[in-house]
Parts: sequence; structure tokens; C-alpha cells
Amino acid sequence: MKTEKSTHFDTPRLRAISIVEVARKLGDTPRRVGINHVTHCPWHDDHHPSLSLVEKTGANYCHCFSCGKGGDVISFAMQHEDWSFQDACKWLSSTFGISAIQGAAPMPQRKSNHNPEERKEPAYTYIPMPMVERLVSADNSLCQILMKLFHPEHVKMVTEAYLLGNYSLYGKDNWTVFPSIDAQGRVCNLKVQHYDTDPHSPRYTHSDSKSYWLGKIWKDNGLLPEKSEFSSKCLFGEHLLYKYPAQTVALVESPKNAIVGALEHPEYLWVATGNKTSLQREVLEPLRSRDVLVIPDRDAIPLWRQTIKTLDDLANFVVSDYCEYMAPDDQKKFDVADHIISKRLQGASVVNQNQYTEF
Repeated sequence: MKTEKSTHFDTPRLRAISIVEVARKLGDTPRRVGINHVTHCPWHDDHHPSLSLVEKTGANYCHCFSCGKGGDVISFAMQHEDWSFQDACKWLSSTFGISAIQGAAPMPQRKSNHNPEERKEPAYTYIPMPMVERLVSADNSLCQILMKLFHPEHVKMVTEAYLLGNYSLYGKDNWTVFPSIDAQGRVCNLKVQHYDTDPHSPRYTHSDSKSYWLGKIWKDNGLLPEKSEFSSKCLFGEHLLYKYPAQTVALVESPKNAIVGALEHPEYLWVATGNKTSLQREVLEPLRSRDVLVIPDRDAIPLWRQTIKTLDDLANFVVSDYCEYMAPDDQKKFDVADHIISKRLQGASVVNQNQYTEF
């Protein structure tokens, strides 16, 4: 007897698609109100938009303040078009380029008896999200600088998207917090850095201190378990990848580069490795099958170009030598943020699109 293969949808990724983008693709025109968006509710005859579209780390859903109904991305699409669960998943998968798995079987359970000498991954400690959300603020040193170079509302939007924070440390109350949040919404660690906010200083807009990790600081202060181990295999901005599955990714080294890039070129989804040596397959796995523009710092172009060649099966990578073209001859260490900020300070256009087609 011939049996039809069943379709297994990647529902975690479907539910992570931006609910605002789904509403737009379905023909709605969501309007931003505060930190959320509102649109007409498909669960009742809604003449005045009363459906709130909520997007933040760990949350992506809709709720109607009039009829009390709502749900995730899939239920919203089902109700909006009167679709079945299967039809809604098919449309979402097709529209946002998320492949369905034909005839997939559930993952088998591993046997409990194992070789005691078998190497196991450490039980990582993930930092509770409420500890991170309490820090979210544009009052940090980096955002204080960027507020003078970009529209303040845009800086606030990027702050909320990446959950940038503010922290007091070593006598300064405006350290910048860069949280590394993985695709499951788990906080792997938080890097803290301070930037020189004095316009008359030669280090203006650049780091004026070494960086620290809040995970270790909080562990040492007894705020996290004494034996905590934190994962370093997480891209900065990784939590945004599944929310915007169709957007071209821009991959850079430092979180600062990602933030400045996101403000200047919002057509890309900006993520960062954190350092040169983290350009590894395990770290870049969340980029699988994506279109990725790689923008190395000037001094890392040869290394990154060579490394990316070994990863060409992972994603559609294009390596740009943008920082080589843009750097002054005497600056061997030069990154994309250096160029964007310097041109913003001069009030000039940042990129000649006709000359530099790779960016």
C-alpha cells in the first residue's frame, strides 16, 4: 500500500519569525505604538486597531485588548486567513524561506547507559533574562555617542533590539553592556565596555578601558552559582536571526561594529563574532543557508578570507575588503565603525554605492 509522506515543519523557527513582518506579508499595516505595534484583530470585527504585536527577546506574539484573544505567529496566520495549521505552516515556510522536512522522524532517545569516560559538554549556566532586562538602557557610553550622530529614536530601537545595557563599574556609571543571546533566547554572557565620550579626546568614540564579562563578575559576587560555566559559542545578535529569516546578514568582529552598522545600514541584519578567532564553524552554525556579507577588520581580512573558504558549504558567504579600501594608509587597525563614525562626524556621505558594490 502506498503511503503519502508527511511534512514536518520547522515550527520553532516559524514561531520565531517577526510577527510584525508576518502581519505585513498578510496585507496589514501595523502601526508602532510605544515599543510594540498594533493592527486590526482577526478574531473579531475590529474597526479600531486593538491587536498588540509584541516583539522582544523571548517573546513574539499577539494579544487583543478588546476581545482578549491572541497567540503565536502560526495561530495569527491561521485566524487571519482561516487556514488550517498545515496551511499556515506551508505559507510561512514558503514566504520566509524556511524549509520543511519531508517524512522526518522524531529524534531517537539516547540510551541512559553510556561510557563514563565519554567526553561531555559542560553544563553551561545561562544568565536569567530578568537580570539582563533590568540593565537595558540607552544611557550607556556608546549610545550617548551615537545619539549625537544618528536619530535618537533609531538608537533607542537598536538598543531594544539588541538589549544593550548600562552598568556601573569602577567609578563610571555608563559602561555599555553587550549581551550574547543565542537562537533559543538564552543569555550566554554579557560583555561590558566603556567608550570615551569626550569630543576633545583623541580616543573619542573608542574604548578607553579593557573589557569585562558580567557573568564572571556576578559569579564572583555571589549573584550566580559558584560553579557557573558560560558558553562562548554565541554570536552577538544571534537571537535576531530566526526573527528575520529572509534578511541578508552582515558579519563583523565586534559588537560595536554591529550596532553602528545596524544604524547606518538597517537593510542588513548585523551580527558579530566578538573576536577574530571566533570565526569557527560551531559559532557560525546559526548562519546556515543564509546570505552573509562578511566585513573583516582591516588587519583580519587575510585570515577571515582564508577561514571562510573552508566554510563555504555552510552559507552563501561574500567577503568584503571594504575596510581595506576605506582605511587611511597609516591605520592598520581599522573597522567599519571607524569609517561610519568618522564620516558622520564630518557630516559626509558614508558609502559611495557605485564604487563599492560589495557593501
